[in-house]
Amino acid sequence: MGNGEGMRLALQVNRATERWRRIVLLDDDAGKHGSTRMDLSVAGSFELLREADPALDEVANLVTRTTSGRARARERIAGFRIPFASLVHPGVDLIGAQLAGEVSVYEHAIIGAAASVGRSSVVLVGAVVGHGSQVGQGCVVAPNAVINARVVLEDGVYVGSNASILPDLRIGAGATIGANTLVHCDVPAGATALGVPATLIRASGADTLAAAVEARETSAPTAKADSSVDTATLESDIVAAMREVLSLADVPRSGNFFDLGGTSLKAIQLSRRLGERCGIAADALDVFRFPTVAALAAHYGGASDGAALSLARQRAAMRRR
Repeated sequence: MGNGEGMRLALQVNRATERWRRIVLLDDDAGKHGSTRMDLSVAGSFELLREADPALDEVANLVTRTTSGRARARERIAGFRIPFASLVHPGVDLIGAQLAGEVSVYEHAIIGAAASVGRSSVVLVGAVVGHGSQVGQGCVVAPNAVINARVVLEDGVYVGSNASILPDLRIGAGATIGANTLVHCDVPAGATALGVPATLIRASGADTLAAAVEARETSAPTAKADSSVDTATLESDIVAAMREVLSLADVPRSGNFFDLGGTSLKAIQLSRRLGERCGIAADALDVFRFPTVAALAAHYGGASDGAALSLARQRAAMRRR
């Protein structure tokens, strides 16, 4: 079914130039069937596309939370051989720009002259694709992100909300740029960049976390582990924080935060929740380095003085009252 802004975009496009007599939503979550969003009914699962007429009907992929999720949805939809529709807000100036098929460009987005947007990519509300920039296939440019002039996004790149990529840079295929990140150098394929200025905190192949870990950990000594730290309580706090951020009923001890639906923005939210719950100096980078409950508990428990952590947790609990 995708995001609410995508539904509104479809309605805006159809209002400007009537293109479809009827718009319905499809979702494989049976719990949503029969419900309505923005007066649009959730008619059923993707299987209803078997009843669609390729000569008359079109389908739009509204999934935008992650590029991998968007790609999976596209693959599933493509199997029904119904043509994909592009959704471009009628108020967006496209003079001098090049758009491939299946793209979505939302309200208040800016696509610069000589810029190009590849197949199945999305430019969300208020995002900027600068002059001469190239957005590859299957990319997501989140709200208010700024891709400056002559930037190249290879296929499957996710650029988070309010992020900024400086001119003339290249972002490798499958890379993730975290929300509010300032990118000042090329980002390799598969890497995750987070912070101001950006730090590469995860990358494919031989390029690992080592550089980020060294930069953070050589600046200050690490305390020895203290057996007095209550690991079970710490894990319980981390589980509770993850459940809140991910809106899940349960989070397994070994479940990867990002596989469970986490994003760079949610990693920032989780670090804040951990600070509030446990009184520890949590950092979003820690979530990328230690993405499971067990790993985070071992990191915070082993790198902290037990008495200090216990006192910090008590203070955090008092602040929540």
